[in-house]
Amino acid sequence: MSTSRLWPFVGVAILSGAAGFGTAAWLGPAEGRAVRSDALERQEARLEEALRKLEACKPPAEALPMRATVAVDTSGLREEIRQILKEELRAATSAPTPSAPEPRSPEPTPRSVADFNQGRGLVENAVATGRWSEAQRQELRTLLPQLTPEQRQELIRTLVVSINSGKVKVELVGAPF
Repeated sequence: MSTSRLWPFVGVAILSGAAGFGTAAWLGPAEGRAVRSDALERQEARLEEALRKLEACKPPAEALPMRATVAVDTSGLREEIRQILKEELRAATSAPTPSAPEPRSPEPTPRSVADFNQGRGLVENAVATGRWSEAQRQELRTLLPQLTPEQRQELIRTLVVSINSGKVKVELVGAPF
């Protein structure tokens, strides 16, 4: 195509573009400017109100920071502490500390004495034979509940010392008593 034939199309394109821009400038921005200007005015009003509140809260520039000065009589405090310590030490050394009475275990009954003697014979027999069996464990287990705590401790201690020293060999699985 020749350039002379393109001129009408170029002219139409330029005129169409100009008409579109002109219409947009005439219609569009006026509405947008009004909406934007209303929103900007509201924001500006809120900003000014916030600034007024902030300025109302600010302390005056010439106000000095608050300071407090406290005077303490340390010599008086030291003397008071000395006096309290002396009183507490005097009270602690002069009054005997009450010790809790040892709980008394129940007196052994004739049955517990007999069961203890039977248990002691059982342990002495184990030491003499050098072995501790399931039957001996069961017999000791039936005796232990009837014993006083001291009697029970004495039997168990004797058995454990004998086992630990190698005088008695345990021939069962689990605890020996």
